[in-house]
Amino acid sequence: MSTAEIFDTFRLEESGIVYETLLTKKVKERKAWKRPDDQEIRSIIPGTVSVLKVKEGDKVGKGEELMEYEAMKMQNVIKAPFDGTVEKIYVKEGEKLAKGEPMIFLRSSANVPDPA
Repeated sequence: MSTAEIFDTFRLEESGIVYETLLTKKVKERKAWKRPDDQEIRSIIPGTVSVLKVKEGDKVGKGEELMEYEAMKMQNVIKAPFDGTVEKIYVKEGEKLAKGEPMIFLRSSANVPDPA
């Protein structure tokens, strides 16, 4: 594999000075960042789902408990960040999750702009 197949060059000119760097294959193939959907509740650290306190279709108010999540030997209560309807539950009790995995999709009662 030649160097040309692995690297591309990125050039930037600022105040008459040209900066140049090589982009690796890893950088070129990485996914573009997209704004997360505030209605999708995700795990913030690895852990295990202890108790689900809601089911799909339930209407919940801000601050209402949705589930308990055990992480780092602590029971964490996940509460609704806003009023809404539980549209989708992605997890089951006893399921182990990695950081960033979706747990619940809570459709807001208010008009929420599309994250795209």
